[in-house]
Amino acid sequence: MSVTSKGQVTIPKRVRQLLGIGPGSKLAFDVEGADVRIRLVQPEAKSRIEDGPAILKYAGPRIPVSEMHGGAAIRGLRSKLRVPTK
Repeated sequence: MSVTSKGQVTIPKRVRQLLGIGPGSKLAFDVEGADVRIRLVQPEAKSRIEDGPAILKYAGPRIPVSEMHGGAAIRGLRSKLRVPTK
């Protein structure tokens, strides 16, 4: 395969299909000496606020989001609006 004047190469269709590479896919280049390894970068899953303690390796007691700072205001607003809680 040849490199264009802009430094672009075409990944063969068979390789794209095998790896699931499509428009917008992200690739990473790992360089070791004169060798280069190209790998498909998997998109990261979006985190949820409930996953925060595990992400931060927090080992203490779990506090529900509704009881965190600001949770009291939300509960008060719900009671004023008579919105049922879970």
